[in-house]
Order: sequence, then structure tokens, then C-alpha cells
Amino acid sequence: MPHANTQRLIDEWRRQKSGESPPLRTSISPVAFGPLLPQLFLLGTERIGLEEVRLAGGLIADLHGRDLRGADFFELWSREDRPRVRMAFTMARSAAAPVLLTASATSVNGIDVALEISLAPLIGASGRADRTIGLYQPLTPVGALMGRPVSQMRLQSVEMTGAAAPRVEAPARGRLRLVVDNSRSFPAGALRSGGGAG
Repeated sequence: MPHANTQRLIDEWRRQKSGESPPLRTSISPVAFGPLLPQLFLLGTERIGLEEVRLAGGLIADLHGRDLRGADFFELWSREDRPRVRMAFTMARSAAAPVLLTASATSVNGIDVALEISLAPLIGASGRADRTIGLYQPLTPVGALMGRPVSQMRLQSVEMTGAAAPRVEAPARGRLRLVVDNSRSFPAGALRSGGGAG
């Protein structure tokens, strides 16, 4: 179950959705989220393989210890997790639905923080889903970091939103497997990666 703040973003995204397509970028204003603005970010696909941070709220900048505008979103993740994060973008855009990432990151003083990060696709000026709005929702108190920035984030799981949405957990080793079965739906949690049944 998403955090209430994450759910607020998802609900607004759904209200603005146009049929089977994601909402237009111009239909959602980050300012409209008021107190959640410090947790929001906007990304743009400027070229294949690059998700550039176009806007990042104050909480996000503080967490990473820098202004992220112009940074590549994928570089915020550990190198081994970047392919799985890229896959999350593909899932969100192909399904025209928000995706939730559960992540963890460690500060230079060894304190862990858990995060729920949403990725909701938007239609940009190009007419394609090349924009993303998202939200960082801390699941553990960030005050414990004592103002020290976190290192690269580590992916724990990826979850599609909506009914019968599968959850894909990051494997301890090996590659993530995507299973497509158009003949039936999978209940939440039925799709697993790594060495288990699935």
C-alpha cells in the first residue's frame, strides 16, 4: 500500500489521465501539490538513455547534498541497479501507469534511509511520454542523517500500480526477468525475479 503522499500524486495523475494515454505534462503543476513540493521531481528524456532532472524539490536536493537540475537520474542509483531502474521507466510508459520503487541509501556516517519513489509518465510537447513526474517519500526519519547526504541509492523492489499489478523484487544477484503472459492476470506479488518460482 503506497504512502498517503505517494497516493495523492497517483490520484492526481489518474484524474488527469486521458483515456489510455498518460496525462499531458501541462495538465499537472507541481505547485498544486503545496506542502509536497519539496518532495517532487520532474524528469525529461532529452536523448535515449538519459533521464534529465528538470526540477527537484528541496528535500531531494538536501538528501543528495546538491542541486540536481541537469543531472542524469540514473546516476543517482548504484551501477548494478541502473538497468532495473531503466526497466521501471519502460514498464511505466508501456503500461501508461505509475510505478513505485522501494529504495535504500546510506549516508557518509553510515545511516540508512528507506524511500518510496514514484515514477508517473507524462506526455511532453513532443507528443510522446518523454516526461516523468515523481515523488520521494521517506519511509524512515531523514533527521537521523544529521544533514549528511546519501550515497547512491539501492533498489529494493519495483511495483506497478493498479489492480493485478505485479511486484518485482531486486534479486540478490543475477538479472531481473520480465515475464509477460497475456492469457491471465497475476495477483500482486505473484511475479518474482531471481531464483524463486515464477
